[in-house]
Amino acid sequence: MIRRTLIPLDGSELAERAIPHLLRFVEPDQTELLLMAALSSTSSSLFEDTARLLMPGQTALSKGHEAGRRVDIVAQQLRQAGFNVANRLLSGAPAASILHLAEEAYVDLIAMSTHGRTGLGQVLLGSVADEVVRNARPPVFLVPAAVVVKPDSLPRTILLPLDGTPLAETAIPVASQFAQNTGATIYLIRVVEPGDSGDELQDAQILAGSDYAGEQPIIRQAISYLERIQLRLQLTGVSSCSRIAAGDPADVIARIVHAEDADLIVMSTHGRSGMERMVHGSVVSRIIGNTICPLLLMRGRVPVEAYERTGNEVSAASFC
Repeated sequence: MIRRTLIPLDGSELAERAIPHLLRFVEPDQTELLLMAALSSTSSSLFEDTARLLMPGQTALSKGHEAGRRVDIVAQQLRQAGFNVANRLLSGAPAASILHLAEEAYVDLIAMSTHGRTGLGQVLLGSVADEVVRNARPPVFLVPAAVVVKPDSLPRTILLPLDGTPLAETAIPVASQFAQNTGATIYLIRVVEPGDSGDELQDAQILAGSDYAGEQPIIRQAISYLERIQLRLQLTGVSSCSRIAAGDPADVIARIVHAEDADLIVMSTHGRSGMERMVHGSVVSRIIGNTICPLLLMRGRVPVEAYERTGNEVSAASFC
């Protein structure tokens, strides 16, 4: 259960955009909200580039005062909505302050906004959001700036991409919890890379359990795998459906998000940094740049097993 959620703010409208999205998934009688603002001595903003919005003559001190005032205003609005709200104004490096308070306050979730811009290097997430996603113990509810909040209706669809590895499966419990809280259906996705599935299945989308399963072992294995996951979810009272799709994982997931008008994507991440992240790329980062809904990201702690090709059996492509 999500008993306490940390929401980092910095006095900007961007930082507050995560809140209406989050409120679709949490209830006042179940979740306490902990608001915080953190300003470093070298940067007057929690999020990358917001410092440039400072008016001439505005100092970091005045910006800090404004951030604190905004935290108080947002806290009051949330209390009026029935939430139990606490707020903290901290000094120090923003990402480090967020991570420290998350541990100190035993929060179950961190909810924050990000630029979500495409481009090179750290521009996609912003340095603070990137560091929090890579290092946070609790899951991070991440809202790209371009995502528009849906009407005040309960979420219907939670997308859960899986690649057959223990790392990806670490996202199942938190996806199940969010589905139980909202009554949403979990939509399981297993992407088969074109090189693994054969030319005739490129760009095909195959409903698990349908007649179009083919004779290829990789498809039969994927169907069997998703059926096992669905059984696990059924035992917890969670409704689910599943799909096997062929193609590039990031492109397939983005396409299904739009087709199903998904409310949330839940995924685990490796938490890579530096050159390793640049060389291997990141399906998660590509999705952030193209999604129409928030993401719930958690840092996987299970080592990914290496599956070698034996005959027609092919290793699953990692999503992270």
